[in-house]
Amino acid sequence: MFIFVGCSGGASSSMFCQRIVKEINENDENMTAAFASIDQVFQKSRAYGSMYDMVFAYGGIDSIHPYNAVEFGELFDVIFVAPQSNYLTATVKEYLKDYPSVVETLPRKLFGMMNGTGAYNILRGMLIELDLWRGYQSPNSTTNKSSDKDLEIFVAGAGHAEPYWQEIFKFLDELEIRTVHQKFSLSELYDYQPIEDFEVRFLFGHMSMLQEKDFSKVARRIDGFLVSPSSLVSLKNRLSWLLDYQIPYQRFDNSDAKKLIKSNNFENEKNKVLDFLQNLELQTGRTSEVFIRKFEEKELPKKKNFWFFSWES
Repeated sequence: MFIFVGCSGGASSSMFCQRIVKEINENDENMTAAFASIDQVFQKSRAYGSMYDMVFAYGGIDSIHPYNAVEFGELFDVIFVAPQSNYLTATVKEYLKDYPSVVETLPRKLFGMMNGTGAYNILRGMLIELDLWRGYQSPNSTTNKSSDKDLEIFVAGAGHAEPYWQEIFKFLDELEIRTVHQKFSLSELYDYQPIEDFEVRFLFGHMSMLQEKDFSKVARRIDGFLVSPSSLVSLKNRLSWLLDYQIPYQRFDNSDAKKLIKSNNFENEKNKVLDFLQNLELQTGRTSEVFIRKFEEKELPKKKNFWFFSWES
């Protein structure tokens, strides 16, 4: 079981976990426990899971965002919010509503207990009740491309206001393919509440915005890449990432858009984009379960249950 305790300061959360873990290891012959910072637990989750029955992670409750909610939701069984940070409990619950993690405020009495035995007795009762509740509270266990009904496309090296893309949007609209467009960011990618339905969302940005440490989050949602000639060098430096995650890409030519649009060759450009979207629609979801070690975590031993606690000093 994995437990995360989050707070704005690390000292009190570390002390709380230390007391609880010490009590478990010294007085509960049926359980083994460990504690570490949230970064350490994420990096070595499977190693911890193979060695301990309960793993406590401590860190900031404000480290949970829409774009990384899947990591927390898939790893932690329970997330405890420190009583001083109770005002964030509702926000964290909203971020994790589609995952089986239980989010609760840690009782002030429990959090303030200096007696490890007393604290563990109360905590154990809470965990049993919350573990039973986990099975009922969430309809989903993951969010990925197979559960999305729409396509999400990263457009590299262009802007939505360019003549090339205005013509592409017009072309798709004539085919009754509804589109939306935005500037790319991880927050926009995950925390997006559309006003109207759409079939394709285009996110415009530069390939240089994509960093290796965040690419697993990008790969979980982006279905394909459309790449301009100006982004081919950056694509080359990141091509292995796309290949690892089996994400298709297609080059488009906006280098002389005004001239191209007036020529018959622009029909080929429009059809090239359309064919790319149609092929993605057929295969979307295929890569949602791809797991790449170098992007996801550093050690991959056998996993056990995890809990997440959060508090504030």
